[in-house]
Amino acid sequence: MRDETHSYQWTDDDDEVALDAITVGIGGDTPVQEKLGLTIPETVASIYWPDWITGGDKVLSAMEGPYSVPEALARAEVLCALWAFERVVISLQERSLWRDEWGALAEFPGYD
Repeated sequence: MRDETHSYQWTDDDDEVALDAITVGIGGDTPVQEKLGLTIPETVASIYWPDWITGGDKVLSAMEGPYSVPEALARAEVLCALWAFERVVISLQERSLWRDEWGALAEFPGYD
């Protein structure tokens, strides 16, 4: 996983897409379940990426998962390096789903 000085860019806007990145999408019903006092299942994540050209080869868009969030972040970093994407970004269903043990998020949302 990334070092503590790095922070992931993130969004909770479903319409925002990073065309130069491997995206880790994190979603679930955790906030609702917490409010109802229910047992919280592990938060899951998917990894997806757009069509990408690297070294003259085309990487086709695809999606993988579900993974645990730490597994998804680790896999995204491997794919980012393998296919020379510029970064890994996070798409959150809600900001409250993020846990500090997964790493740092940028202070403000957006993939700028």
